[in-house]
Amino acid sequence: MSDPWRPAPNTYDAQVVDAVQQRLSEIGPHVARGLLFEPTDTTPPEERASAAEKIEALCQEEADRKAYRRAKGAENAKRRIAEEKAADLPRAWAHEDLAEAWEEAETETRTDVGALRDVAGECLYGLFYSSKVNGVHAGPEAGKSWLLCLAGVQEISKGRHVAYIDFEDDKKSIVQRLRLLGASREAVLTYFRYHQPVGPLTEADMEDFAALVAMRGSLAVFDGMTEAMALEGLDDKTGTDVATWHAKYTKPFAAAGWAAVVADHIPLTEKRVIGSQHKKSIISGVSYLLDPVAPIGKGLRGVSRLKVEKDRCGWIRKNARPGRTPQYFASLVVDFGVFAARPEANVWVADPAPQTEDSGYDAPSEKLCRTVLAYVTEHPESSTKTDIRSAVKGNSGAIGRCVDWLVFRRHLTPEPKDRRTLHVPGPESFDKPDGEAAGSSWPEAAETLFDQVE
Repeated sequence: MSDPWRPAPNTYDAQVVDAVQQRLSEIGPHVARGLLFEPTDTTPPEERASAAEKIEALCQEEADRKAYRRAKGAENAKRRIAEEKAADLPRAWAHEDLAEAWEEAETETRTDVGALRDVAGECLYGLFYSSKVNGVHAGPEAGKSWLLCLAGVQEISKGRHVAYIDFEDDKKSIVQRLRLLGASREAVLTYFRYHQPVGPLTEADMEDFAALVAMRGSLAVFDGMTEAMALEGLDDKTGTDVATWHAKYTKPFAAAGWAAVVADHIPLTEKRVIGSQHKKSIISGVSYLLDPVAPIGKGLRGVSRLKVEKDRCGWIRKNARPGRTPQYFASLVVDFGVFAARPEANVWVADPAPQTEDSGYDAPSEKLCRTVLAYVTEHPESSTKTDIRSAVKGNSGAIGRCVDWLVFRRHLTPEPKDRRTLHVPGPESFDKPDGEAAGSSWPEAAETLFDQVE
């Protein structure tokens, strides 16, 4: 039985038949169904010639369809791959379990990554908040990388994963510091993940990025925010660009439980980060200013102070020395000694003796002190600093400083309650035994709030 889709023999000349048959073999007989015909001897030559043109047009149409199907298939495959890669990333619009949050809200949010030590060497609490975006900013040679590497060593020594995304230095320099700070080869190779991006984070990199986030470690360091934004073609002076960068880089880590820490620069003559104010406002944990006191180097005892610029959760600021922002909280000490090959490095709780440049405020007026104390005594359930500022007449800043001064002198005691910090009368009377008002300035050897917390 003859092929019904094959041109009838002796109808077309050999060249036309061969051309038509080749096209039919390429596109399949189903495409040409109904378009070929059985010409007769009376069929005009132009109609015979048009058969090849029809097949050519059909071939082109079929080719276009195939190209579309291939492109559509590639697009669907690409989307499926992206979905699979994103499966391990936190979902942007996932439902949040408020029951779990309700239970967690019963306890105060505290720093739990890194370690702060007291004079006896005991670990008091951490330096950074997990599940938050934290920050460290400093000028040149203030010890930013030393601080972050020290926190990294403290974490990997506990068997926790650390990710160090470095936009400024190189792996040899970072590993040298890890070794100097006492990290073992096994701990570094097992728990320390180092990345040095040389371009923007593309879709081709998403698999590695998702795998890193999915490790759910404790500390993710982004060293060099200005350089990181430049790689993405973003402007660190534009708030929307800053938000875009954080949404792409730091927030996936924070959502997965990491303490994301962004290291950034400050101008030589200033104490604020370079670029948009949004860099500070987007911090959801704590932001430190690292203020150098003595340079860090071989044969030297380097010291830099951690000062609290912002603390959204309130735990660090509560334990910092009272005073103007930024408040002195702790000291990074990297002591090489004269002949030491490796330094002794730690972050120590702030010395309770106020430093000369940190002398704080002059004593507020006796009248203002008595007014604040009277309000606190009469309104114990509405005695947050905001409540006191609203209720007591006068300059809001002066009233806030008065509250800090009274707390520092132990005339008031802060008491956390239901995620608020209330104030109650403290152990020290405002009046001396002879009836005179207590003190006229911050005491030189006064105790700090560290004595008032667990």
